Amino acid sequence: METQIVPEFRKNLRRLEQLIVTQMREDTGSHGVSGAQCHCLLAVELLGRPSQNELAEQLCLDKSTLSRTVEGLVQIGLLERATDKKDRRVYRIKLTEQGEKTCASINAANDALYGRVLDRLPMAAEGVVGAFAAIVQAMLEVKAENGFCLSAGCTKETENATKP
Repeated sequence: METQIVPEFRKNLRRLEQLIVTQMREDTGSHGVSGAQCHCLLAVELLGRPSQNELAEQLCLDKSTLSRTVEGLVQIGLLERATDKKDRRVYRIKLTEQGEKTCASINAANDALYGRVLDRLPMAAEGVVGAFAAIVQAMLEVKAENGFCLSAGCTKETENATKP
């Protein structure tokens, strides 16, 4: 890999992350939810009726953090919890009618914004979307090979050896 490419890639990823986080903070507040709650709602929408474990895995959150986020969304009427019919130990999460409306509003706002962004790019939108999908897939593969430690030379064995 060309040595100047990686730092430039990292710099642009950091800047993109900052812009997305700022946009999310501004936009989700106008929908009455925090950024974490927004991620949770959209993940429930994507997964259908996930269990809390499935949702925690999708969001890369520990169960206690997710539980607090879900509880907050239940309290404001955007999510419901129900016992799974096949396994009473499992809770399923689903959007309420108001939760569906909130997701639709968030999705519409983001579609409008990112549509304008894609319109300004000098290359075909399909190519950009494909490149992003490839980056996500590559990150998932690297994480699967090396755990959550992405440092050079870090493997599951070295990551596990450093855990208390």
